[in-house]
Amino acid sequence: MTPDFDKIATLLSNNKIFNSVSELHGIICGQLCAGGKQSDATLTWHLLCLENKPSKIMSDLIIRLQLNIHEQLEADDFSFQLLLPDDEAELSIRLHALSNWCEGFITGFGGAFAKGDSSLLEETREVLKDFTAIVNIDDSEQDELENAEQDFMEVLEYVRMATYSVFIQNQAENGNASSQVIENNLH
Repeated sequence: MTPDFDKIATLLSNNKIFNSVSELHGIICGQLCAGGKQSDATLTWHLLCLENKPSKIMSDLIIRLQLNIHEQLEADDFSFQLLLPDDEAELSIRLHALSNWCEGFITGFGGAFAKGDSSLLEETREVLKDFTAIVNIDDSEQDELENAEQDFMEVLEYVRMATYSVFIQNQAENGNASSQVIENNLH
């Protein structure tokens, strides 16, 4: 089950955390895809550039998100969803949130990846490169494009499936067989 975007946004705001929900979700996804630990809010808190230690409420939120994301990424039903504003939000808002999510993913992945850059698989490098390009998309032009909504949905689906691919590539054992299933779904 995907967590409620609006409830998390309210919780972040009430705790004076000004990072977006999508960025937080992306950071946690990046950490987990790089093989980062679950049940520890410290690294996530640090990657959000927040000082001190997280409050009990924030620590619990991060840990719940970690467990939820990990469960979704390991599920056989491909149920993982990015945490973005719902489809009724303006396209520019959703595109900005997707950009924040990708930026968070890159931050989380970099913060948790323990090996040297040279040990990254080429596929993972390509995904990180693609996510960087998504971060840099100019959302001011999107509302004017005729097929902008369809283009957004295709990019969103690519990001979702690429996340699975990176997650599987960085898990011990079984990475190659599972990665091929994901790769087939990407193309």
